Amino acid sequence: MTKVAFLENLYFDTTPQITKMLETPTSKEIRICMAKGNIMKEHTAPGAITIMVLRGEVTIASDGKKITLRDGEMIYFDAKIPHSLEAIGQSILRLVLSKNDTVQRVQNLVRL
Repeated sequence: MTKVAFLENLYFDTTPQITKMLETPTSKEIRICMAKGNIMKEHTAPGAITIMVLRGEVTIASDGKKITLRDGEMIYFDAKIPHSLEAIGQSILRLVLSKNDTVQRVQNLVRL
């Protein structure tokens, strides 16, 4: 049994802050802290992902459409679907990656 606290030791900066919180036999749980106005430019993931807003508000764009997610809402993307994110307010996200994906790939996205 492993306890993970997504809402403790938060850090916000001029770029999204990416932290691996947990790795299981099938997935990786990532926390993304986004200050208001932080952007993750359009990118894809090699495997399916889910993004959940734990706190805050983000706009996610994909396929020419935009959707806003708020506290407790989530979205799923199949592998290789282009998408981008923008924090409307200070936001804490839970990103679930497939086991074969890497945290380094996500961290590199904020360096683009």
